[in-house]
Amino acid sequence: MFLRWAIGQFNMNVLPAYSRIDHARHFFQLAQMASDDLFAPLFGARSAAVLESMFLAADNDFSHLNTRFLLADEEIAGLLHAYPARYAKANSQRTLWLMLRYARLEIFRFFMLAFALRDIFAFMDDRLESDDLYIAMLAIYPEFRGRGFSKALLTQAHQLALERSCSRLALDVDKRNTIARAAYRSAGFTPVAESKDVKLNGESLQLLRMVKPVGLGV
Repeated sequence: MFLRWAIGQFNMNVLPAYSRIDHARHFFQLAQMASDDLFAPLFGARSAAVLESMFLAADNDFSHLNTRFLLADEEIAGLLHAYPARYAKANSQRTLWLMLRYARLEIFRFFMLAFALRDIFAFMDDRLESDDLYIAMLAIYPEFRGRGFSKALLTQAHQLALERSCSRLALDVDKRNTIARAAYRSAGFTPVAESKDVKLNGESLQLLRMVKPVGLGV
């Protein structure tokens, strides 16, 4: 009842993103939150330029075509970035090529960090099934959290999976993020695998793969 009341205080909607610079800036900010600022070590000072440029382009894993924004009272409150795993495999070479193109002088930083994180990236790629809808990023701006908006984005992910003939939702969550893990469990996601524990800048990074059959609803 409280959740229904809290959401009811907003005129809320989930809409496709467009190739607009204002949407690209929101994408970068929310992507940073969803990834725990992982893009900064990868691309350094070029982080915003890389992500915004890839968002504006088509046929890559970070394209606006894979993004939905949650609007609350006409303001962008959150982001869902998801795509069928089979599309990611088809676009993998273009995604890497665009990363290198937009990274420019940060290309050496990218290769060094990518090598350090190779086990994480391999885990993310290799354990997806072709009929998965992969939720690459889900984020809510801090001022909009605690109002049940993540449920609206997961509902949209479920709808996208149905539209694109995917039979399972899949996502990766930082194993240390107990709040997110609990939220996904309550939404019906089940842990199925763990990545290796990788050290990045002295901190531990380990991903937990969680999945949910689409037929279970939301």
